[in-house]
Amino acid sequence: MKCLRQMRSSPTNIFGIAVMLLVTTPMTLWVGLAHAANLMSEDIVVQFIPSKPFSQQPWGVAQCYGLFVPTAKLPEGGINGSPLPLGGTLRFGRAPDPSDASRLALRLTVIPSDPLTAGAPRCETTFSPGPTGLPVGKAFWHAFAIQIPDWRKTTDEQQLMQWHAGDTTGLQPIYSLLVRGSQMRLILRYDTSLTPGRNTTVTRVLWSTSSWPPNTWLTFVTRALVSTDAAANPRIQTWINGQPVVNYSGPVGYKTPTAQPYIKHGIYHWINLNPWDMTLPQRTVHFRRAVLALDSRNLYSPADLAAHVNLP
Repeated sequence: MKCLRQMRSSPTNIFGIAVMLLVTTPMTLWVGLAHAANLMSEDIVVQFIPSKPFSQQPWGVAQCYGLFVPTAKLPEGGINGSPLPLGGTLRFGRAPDPSDASRLALRLTVIPSDPLTAGAPRCETTFSPGPTGLPVGKAFWHAFAIQIPDWRKTTDEQQLMQWHAGDTTGLQPIYSLLVRGSQMRLILRYDTSLTPGRNTTVTRVLWSTSSWPPNTWLTFVTRALVSTDAAANPRIQTWINGQPVVNYSGPVGYKTPTAQPYIKHGIYHWINLNPWDMTLPQRTVHFRRAVLALDSRNLYSPADLAAHVNLP
């Protein structure tokens, strides 16, 4: 049985009224032990840390300004391009944290005249498949902290996080964060057929709000298991700034192909039926840390992951 519940405004609810998909079937809450001191290094699959040199961060590839650059080859000055409407040239790189100039954040910027990257205006980090790919059939944590400027009056849509399906046939992301104007959504997709496609893929909005706060650090923490096998007990739980917003149990991802999914963070603006709203010609987001971690011993809580991705 599934139902929709409204979350009323409260001192801790920064989103005002939001909609959460609540699954009422019996399930074990993944909350872990309270206040583990730190994430143990052996549990961290991959992460990016803005304060560290790129050469010391083997997390994958930067896809930005028409380029695909492995982290080991990223210039420490980042990826730069033509002059931006708001000044500067930086498209991908480290910059002062917009809330605390004493620390660094990862800044990603796109304008519509930039060279297309994989056929679209985009600037993203990619936790590459393989050792840093998304586990399938195994529980994991994924967390990141993001700050978004005030885009609430725009009419186009940007994808700011995705669990890429890993295939090359055009399957939609398994789980994604999207912003269109004042609306912010978390979207799930799954397909249990042997030949998945647009006609058989199920899309569900697991959470949405029409009152997301701009220029504020939003910390997303997700505990999940990707599988279409009911026996594996697939599920997704997500917290934003400590508030539970998604508690879903059911298929997650695609039965086939068997390509390994992977995580991307940053701006992706697809072109089809999504024209750029030129009232805001520059889109920039900042990230603190992002991490993918395992937790076979059930050590961690959402608060632990949130604290980790907000470290300098």
